[in-house]
Amino acid sequence: MSWILVVYIYAGIMAKGDSVALTNIPGFQSQAECMIAGKEGEDLVSGTAKVYRFVCVKQTAGAK
Repeated sequence: MSWILVVYIYAGIMAKGDSVALTNIPGFQSQAECMIAGKEGEDLVSGTAKVYRFVCVKQTAGAK
């Protein structure tokens, strides 16, 4: 079983302009490893009006 990190970044209400970014990073061997990587991504929006969200989802055997 592996985990997929899904990252969503969007411009908050006080941001200049509007923008949205969504991506996924597969291949984490544990949920804890995925969560650590997700937390480290928070630096991407540090000091900006952008909002960073992430979730770790389990990849099932049937999903490719």
